[in-house]
Amino acid sequence: MIEREANVRIYSETLANLLGAKVANGKLIRVSTDGYYEVTLSTQGGNYTTLLPIASTVIMAARPEPEVQAIEVER
Repeated sequence: MIEREANVRIYSETLANLLGAKVANGKLIRVSTDGYYEVTLSTQGGNYTTLLPIASTVIMAARPEPEVQAIEVER
């Protein structure tokens, strides 16, 4: 699960249309019940508060999850 204020990678068609890049780094601030992500977008040397539609945006954790050791089950 991605927690609030987590660093994330953002993939969005909206970003592609506005910035010419589909991928950006940012920080997830909140997920709105109105259908958008509120993120702080790190781009062009600054941080910008941005509202991106959930339907056309993918939020991915910036760092991979740690591996969990498998539990052996006797059968």
